Amino acid sequence: MTTPALQLFRYCRFHAIIVLALIIGAGWGLFLLCDWWFPLPMAALHRQPAMIVTDRDGTPLRIFLPGDEQLRIPVTLGEVAPVFVRALVASEDRWFYHHLGVNPFAIVRALGTNIRHGKVVSGASTIPMQIARMAEPKSRTLWSKCWEVFRALQLEWHLSKDQLLELYLNLTPYGGNVEGIGAAAHVYFGKTPAQLSLGEAALLAVLPRAPNRYNPARNPAAALAIRNRVLRQLAQRAVFPASAVADALRHPLPTIAWRAPLTAPHFCQLVRDRLPHSPRLLTTLDQRVQKTAEEQMTLWMATLRDRGIGSAAVVVIENETRAVRAMVGSPNFFEEAYNGQVNGATARRSPGSTLKPFLYAMAMDAGLVIPDSYVLDIPTDFSGYVPENYDGLYHGRVTMRDALVQSLNAPAVRLLNTVGIESFHRLLLRGGLTTLDRPPADYGLPLILGSGEVSLLDLTNVYATLAVGGEHHPLQIHPGIVGPGDRLFSKEAAALTAGILTGLQRPDLPRAWRLTRDAPAVAWKTGTSYGHRDAWSIGFSSRYTIGVWAGNFDGRGQKGLAGSEYAAPLLFALFRAVEGGTAHLVRPHGSHLGAVTVCALSHELAGPFCPGSESVTMLAGRSKLSPCSYHRRMFVDTATGDQLAGACLASRPHRTEVVSVYPPELVAWWFTQGQPLPRAPRLSPLCNDVPDGTVLTILSPAPTTPYRLRRDAPAADQKIPLRTQGGATTTQLYWYQDGKLVATGAPAAHVLLPLQVGTHRLTVVDNTGRVGSTVYRVE
Repeated sequence: MTTPALQLFRYCRFHAIIVLALIIGAGWGLFLLCDWWFPLPMAALHRQPAMIVTDRDGTPLRIFLPGDEQLRIPVTLGEVAPVFVRALVASEDRWFYHHLGVNPFAIVRALGTNIRHGKVVSGASTIPMQIARMAEPKSRTLWSKCWEVFRALQLEWHLSKDQLLELYLNLTPYGGNVEGIGAAAHVYFGKTPAQLSLGEAALLAVLPRAPNRYNPARNPAAALAIRNRVLRQLAQRAVFPASAVADALRHPLPTIAWRAPLTAPHFCQLVRDRLPHSPRLLTTLDQRVQKTAEEQMTLWMATLRDRGIGSAAVVVIENETRAVRAMVGSPNFFEEAYNGQVNGATARRSPGSTLKPFLYAMAMDAGLVIPDSYVLDIPTDFSGYVPENYDGLYHGRVTMRDALVQSLNAPAVRLLNTVGIESFHRLLLRGGLTTLDRPPADYGLPLILGSGEVSLLDLTNVYATLAVGGEHHPLQIHPGIVGPGDRLFSKEAAALTAGILTGLQRPDLPRAWRLTRDAPAVAWKTGTSYGHRDAWSIGFSSRYTIGVWAGNFDGRGQKGLAGSEYAAPLLFALFRAVEGGTAHLVRPHGSHLGAVTVCALSHELAGPFCPGSESVTMLAGRSKLSPCSYHRRMFVDTATGDQLAGACLASRPHRTEVVSVYPPELVAWWFTQGQPLPRAPRLSPLCNDVPDGTVLTILSPAPTTPYRLRRDAPAADQKIPLRTQGGATTTQLYWYQDGKLVATGAPAAHVLLPLQVGTHRLTVVDNTGRVGSTVYRVE
């Protein structure tokens, strides 16, 4: 039987449950509303990390801090030693895995403790509450504490316990600009969080409470005391076995302050600029090769500084992968007097003659030349531009091989004029020389002599393309798979060019350098820029391509600066140090080189009138050799030795004779040098029906006419016209004054020659080889 009292009890209980449900529902609804209205500050929970640049093995090279200068090395929970996680939870929030973000028992306990002491000595903050405080720092007030409670509940609602622990591990301040366990493990113990011992974990678990007081490098006694105290607490709470704690208590703490790594600073800056921001960037740098390059540069800089050169740069590239294994941008990164922070490996500088091998390889692929082709090293006028060789001398007729070995300028410019500036410029851009960013016409023919600007890093990579048989790939500063490349040169052209560059005379060894036991077998080329501002030397073996630049970052030139003397010795020192005696060259597989019989004199295809022949190497299916044009058969008067042609051939006794006819330009230059000329027999005066038996005669200037410079007029405006009288077959004239080319052009061209005081010998040669000469005087 139900009594009134029991009915009242049931009534009150029912309504109490309803009221409690309404309160809980309202509270829950209010929380969800506030959670929507005040979302978690995710940006503050996931801050920008530092960037760690590592070598190929993962060893840190340099650490770049984010904008707020805080050292952060984010880690996942799995990358932290379990002993640290257990020590942290046990010392900071024992009931972490059981509460919902707030520990009410800890709050009651802390409240009683604070009342008893009359001040705040305990905050009862859980790990989620500390995360909230680190994300949104506020002054310690009752309101801020309530806000922390709300944020802690939010964190528990949205994130798992493991996610909360990971946030805490990465947000905790450890003194100075050190934030998170990833950075703290490096700074205080020089290791990763996964390598922490129990003793180290105990110290780092409590260090955030007073980073300066417990810093083992600054206050070793206080740090040791707090570590031991934490260890004993962990033992009392049975978090770790007593034996493990006892062992940890015996280990000392490090007292040496951590120093941030700073290896290959120029390379690390390049990586930071070129690769997207990431907490950890694995690169291709090999610290052994890097250290070797730095040591060899330091040794060589003593010599360079004595010669007035303040800086140098080195790049080492692995041919197969195109990985940058070493890069030294300057002798000393912190050397302000020599602008040490300038990166000489990426600076834009004039390459001098270092582009010539690419031109010759390109010309061989086009079938224009082979290594044994004769090219002309004579003064040549290109619309007022007459290229000169480094020593100011010309050699007349040389093989393409010798032109490249001796780095002659005139043949290279003539060949570029034949190949075309636009085509060569496109080739260089395909090879990664993107600093040649102006229209080809802006560089002109001097492009092959260094009128453009390239970087040592990019230029060295194009040489690596020659080393591997002509297939170009971009540089690799981050490990990756090398995909299909862009073929710049055929394997044959690359192999022949490499063979020529291997034959260069070495600056560091005697002529019989191949017999030297430790001499690395490499192909190499030097270059010197205009004004003696840049010295280059680049070489390659089968494994590495090494580039060296020497000069002054302020652009100041130095008399006598040359790549062969200022850069090449360092190049070979590097090859010896990096590869020892193992450096060698390997001919690319699959190359198709053939042999062809050529005239011994002209090196053109041997014809029926060539007195001798020889076999030379050619590119099968590519080389286009012309029949010999040097040897011609003609009819000669038996009595006079004159050439017979036309009707007079029938009226005079004659014989056949083979004569050598050289290029008219070469003949003209030989004549001005006083060299005996291989003259063909003159046309007999009896052959009146032959239209072009005339003599080439200079009409102006006349030897009998006096020429005087007027003092009342500018000397540059006082010129004399050059005129000749020749045959109908004359289409081109080459004018030399005192042995120097002064003009070229057609016979009808209006050519003016500036007057110069003195007696001058003027010589003209036409395209048929006829020569005219006169002497005139200017007073």
